[in-house]
Amino acid sequence: MIPPSTRDLMGVAHSKYAVVVAVARRARMLSENVKNDENYRLSTVVTTALDEIMSGKITIQEDGDSQAGED
Repeated sequence: MIPPSTRDLMGVAHSKYAVVVAVARRARMLSENVKNDENYRLSTVVTTALDEIMSGKITIQEDGDSQAGED
């Protein structure tokens, strides 16, 4: 797989951070399903998660209510 460009990632969400968090969460879910598999590799799980997000199979929901720095 050729890694997506930053421009492509920004088309999925408004920040690279949101994409990284979404990929990490999805990869964790996928790894729970295959962690007992002897051929398990973390890199393939992360690649699968990134593919799902870039293809639109998984969407990123951004929370507009949370704002950093407010008391």
